[in-house]
Amino acid sequence: MWHGSIRTPQIAEVAAYYGDGFFANNIFWPKEHYQQLIGLYRERYEHYGHGKADQAIVGLGGQFFMRKNSQDAVKEFRPYFDNAPVYGHGPSLEDFTSQTPLTVGSPQEVIEKTLTFREYFGDYQRQLFLIDHAGLPLKTVLEQLDLFGEEVLPVLRKEYAEKTPAHVPEPPTHAGRVAASLAAAGQSAAGQSATASHAGTQGGA
Repeated sequence: MWHGSIRTPQIAEVAAYYGDGFFANNIFWPKEHYQQLIGLYRERYEHYGHGKADQAIVGLGGQFFMRKNSQDAVKEFRPYFDNAPVYGHGPSLEDFTSQTPLTVGSPQEVIEKTLTFREYFGDYQRQLFLIDHAGLPLKTVLEQLDLFGEEVLPVLRKEYAEKTPAHVPEPPTHAGRVAASLAAAGQSAAGQSATASHAGTQGGA
């Protein structure tokens, strides 16, 4: 279970109360905004007894546009950015990329900026990227996915695996949740069986 928020601190509180994951949008706002939301979630997660603050389950958004050469990326993406329904006709592309997580450039630039997220928000378990934004055609989106899978994802996985402390939990997965549920059900059934057996023994005596 993930509770997602763009700007609402109450959602961070609910996620912390239940010990669920908190997903911070991390797309349209400066990092300071999400530092406050994630910081609140981590503080309250520990308050409710689910673990230490740095063990809280955090997910982040992000967005990028890549080409092999950063100048080509900027030149190609600018017309889409300038006319996008959400951020078009507002801040310049340069201002927006400097103030938000949007990266427009080379694969290495995407890697470098994404790795700063850990510095700002602490260790986290999930990273999602918005790729089909600003009206990009399908062909371009698929090219972005190819570049990401070939040049960015392997590096990010390696870097995060090496830098994440042992006490920080693994990302939650469906398989993990199912296994935990089955284990809990098995323990409950075993406990009921032991209670019934004990009651039978007492009755026989």
